[in-house]
Amino acid sequence: MLASQRAGETDFYAELGVASNASSEEIRNAFRALARLLHPDQHIDPQLKKIAEAQMRKLNRIYEVLSDPDLRRDYDESLEEESAPLVPDGRLVLGPVARRRLSRAAWAAGIICGVGLLIWFTEENTPGPQSRARDQDQSSLPIAASSPEAAAVKPDQASLIASLRADLKAVTTERDAAIRELGRLRGTVSAAQATTSETDSGTTEIRLPAVAITELPTPAKLQAPASVPPSRAEKPAGRKLAGFWFYAEPPQGQHNKNQSLYLPEYIEATISEENGAVYGKYRSRFRIVDRAISPDVNFTFTGNSTTGAQATFPWTGAGGAKGEVTVKFMSENSLRFDWNATDLGTQQGLGAGTAILTRRIE
Repeated sequence: MLASQRAGETDFYAELGVASNASSEEIRNAFRALARLLHPDQHIDPQLKKIAEAQMRKLNRIYEVLSDPDLRRDYDESLEEESAPLVPDGRLVLGPVARRRLSRAAWAAGIICGVGLLIWFTEENTPGPQSRARDQDQSSLPIAASSPEAAAVKPDQASLIASLRADLKAVTTERDAAIRELGRLRGTVSAAQATTSETDSGTTEIRLPAVAITELPTPAKLQAPASVPPSRAEKPAGRKLAGFWFYAEPPQGQHNKNQSLYLPEYIEATISEENGAVYGKYRSRFRIVDRAISPDVNFTFTGNSTTGAQATFPWTGAGGAKGEVTVKFMSENSLRFDWNATDLGTQQGLGAGTAILTRRIE
């Protein structure tokens, strides 16, 4: 792009000594004549030679512009702009170059504005994730009747919803009753443990304590027969409860019979017998990840010594928890612990449990 003509500066045609409408041939002949005159090789004096070099560079620039038709046209238009007159009201009349540049700028601005409007219109009419979620939520709400046809449909919808709610209530009541009866039959939940409360909807909600202990299979070498004759169920002479009992991981491939029970991190019981009395301490912790309750079950129990194959003792724990624990020999060194809580107190969260412990052989 050509530099604009500075005020007072001689134009290129005047520098060559030709008219502004001179032909290409006239411009070329004028350039050659001046080149022979101003060429640095024509001068011996260093100062004159330096001046001649500067003039020669200027002459080359002038000839480069005027010898090229496109550059010459742009240069002529710039000269016209420099001499553009003012109209009577003081406005400046723009030359061809200025008008062309202004037109290009207007086109560019129009394209940018059009693209911006297109993007804005697209975003405004495209629902985002939040608006789609809002539309889905609103679509699930009941529609108010705005016409006779809509008003005619509304009673059918209301009766259908009422029927579904009644069916759900009946199924929930039957399910809760079945859970309570199952707990009573298993002996893990007594009538005193199951509590009921009225919900806001008027239905009865049955709340059962967590039965989340480890009913794990006895290791194969300690497995008791499915049915033991009464004569063999008696406690053999010399079999003692005293000792340290602990939970041992079952052999690989064996699993809980009840998959809903929680697995233990550890279970241990220390029992001593002295002067016909039994003193025991039970400690355990379970892996509970789906409820916000304490994973620990710790209590002590005491009672009279017995010669039978099993015995039941009362126990007490922290926070006022209490209940009963039944111990039953499965073999000489295998003991089954079944415990349940009649009162969970303020700290305990689990309501019942069962596990088979092994005696540590000293």
